[in-house]
Amino acid sequence: MMRLTFVLLAVAVVTVIARSPSIAEVNRPWCADYGHGVNCGFSTYEQCKMTASGTNTWCVQNQWYWQYGPNNERQPRSRRR
Repeated sequence: MMRLTFVLLAVAVVTVIARSPSIAEVNRPWCADYGHGVNCGFSTYEQCKMTASGTNTWCVQNQWYWQYGPNNERQPRSRRR
């Protein structure tokens, strides 16, 4: 009886964990700043401006993209002797 309870509890926990949505961080060069939130899912400035047009939104460069973007692979520092 105890094993059955444990197995059912384990299945319930796995089911709850598997149902929770996963969120991927979008790291693109342009962000739309809405004042109450930021959307950094724009590859070009033009994409951002088209989305922001007609609203009180402005486009800014994503500081995290330029620091940690796909072309900035951290190279190990060479030791000076």
